[in-house]
Amino acid sequence: MASDPRIHKPRTPIYTDQQLLFLKSNLQEFERRSQGSIRGDAKKFALEKAAEFVARFGLPDGLAGIEECESRFREVESYVPIQQIYNWFKNTVGRARRKSDARPRVGKKITEKDDLEWTCSITAASPTIPYFPMENGAVMDSAQHSLPSLRFSAAQVTMSPPISPISMTHGQNFAQNHSLALVNESTLQDAFMRGMDPTTLTSMIQTFVMAHPSATPLAPVINALYDAIFSDPNAFHQDPTPYLRCYLEAADLFSHDLVHAGTSGPDAGLRALELQIRKNSIWVCDAQHRPTALSPLSNCLADDMKRIAFEYQRRKDHIQWARIHGATLELLALRATRNGDMDGSYATSKLFSEMIVRDAVWGRDEVEWAAGICILRAIIRTTVGGSRDQKDEYCELLRIYESRWKEIKDETRQTIVAVSTSCLLYNGLC
Repeated sequence: MASDPRIHKPRTPIYTDQQLLFLKSNLQEFERRSQGSIRGDAKKFALEKAAEFVARFGLPDGLAGIEECESRFREVESYVPIQQIYNWFKNTVGRARRKSDARPRVGKKITEKDDLEWTCSITAASPTIPYFPMENGAVMDSAQHSLPSLRFSAAQVTMSPPISPISMTHGQNFAQNHSLALVNESTLQDAFMRGMDPTTLTSMIQTFVMAHPSATPLAPVINALYDAIFSDPNAFHQDPTPYLRCYLEAADLFSHDLVHAGTSGPDAGLRALELQIRKNSIWVCDAQHRPTALSPLSNCLADDMKRIAFEYQRRKDHIQWARIHGATLELLALRATRNGDMDGSYATSKLFSEMIVRDAVWGRDEVEWAAGICILRAIIRTTVGGSRDQKDEYCELLRIYESRWKEIKDETRQTIVAVSTSCLLYNGLC
C-alpha cells in the first residue's frame, strides 16, 4: 500500500486540449441539469459523458499508472476514471458559481446555511423545511450543521405569517443567478452554430437578457447570430436561412416579459432582427480614413494597410447583411406573424426593402448594387400575384443591375457578384 499512488498523491488527470474541448462542450448542459427539478439528473448526465470520454480517448494521463481491474467495478459510479471526470464537471461548475458570486468556498457554504434558515416555513402544527435542488455531496456537511439551528428556531417561534411570493422564489432566483455569467455572446454564437433546440436556446437568450438589461437587449444576440452565420471561411457560400430559422423558432417562445425597443414577447425577436437589418442596409462611404495631406512614407503605408483592411471588412459585412436581409424576406419574418399571416407592418418593411433596391442600383460604389441584387432577388421570390406594372418595374431593375454587372472588367470580381438566378427571374417575370 505504500506505493499505491491513489493514497500518496492526488489523482488529478492532465487532459489534452482535445479532451478539454469535449468536456467543456458538455459543461453547459451539466450546469442546466444541476439547476433542474430532477434529482440526480446532472450526475447521471456527467457519468454518461464520462463513460463516453473513456470510450473515445481512453484513460487520462494522470490515471494511466493506476492498476485497477475494470471487472471489479461493475457499477459505473465506482469506476475511478469515470468518477474523476464526474468530479471535474462538479468542481468546474462549483468554481464558476463561486467566482460569479465573488466569494470563497467557505463563504458560499455559510450563505447557503443562512438561506436554509431564512426560507424555513414554520407553522403551529409542525415546522417544514422547503427543499432546493443541490449538487450531490456539494453542501451535505453544511446542511447537517444547519439542522440544529433550524430545530432551535422552530422551538422558539410558534406562529408566523405566510411566506410572501418573493420568499418562496428566493431559492429559485438564487439558483438562476449562478448561470447568468455563463451565457455571453460567445456561448450564444456557439449555440447558433450547433443548431441548439429552440427551448434551450430561448432559455439562454432570456438569461442573457436578464443579465444585460437595456432598451434593446437583443442587439448582442443578433450580433452573435451574425457571427455564427459567417464564422465559416467560406461564408459567401453559406446559406443563412437555417440559422435564421433557428433564431425565429426560439423567438416564438419568448415570454412577454422580454421587451426590445418597446415590443414584447415573440414580436420582440422579429423587431430586433428588423432593426439590425435596417441599420446595416444603408451603405455610407467612409471618408475619415482618406488622407488629407502628405505624410511620411512609413506612416502612409501603415495607414493605407489599416484603411484597406477596414474597408474590406466593411464591404464584406454589407454584402453579408444584404444576404441576411434577403433570407429574412423569404422567411416572411420582417414583422410578419409567425403563423403565416402578414399585417401592415410587414408591408411597411417590404416597402423599405424595395426602396433600398431602387436606390442601390444607382450607387457609385460596387458594393451598393451588389448588395441590392441580393435583396431584389428575395423580393421577386416572395411577390405573389403582383400587378403588371410591378413586374415591369422589377424587370427594368434587373436589366439595370445586369448592365452594372457588365461594367466590371475583372472576371474574378464578376464571378463573385454574379447572381445565377437572373435568367430564371427574367423568364418568370418578363
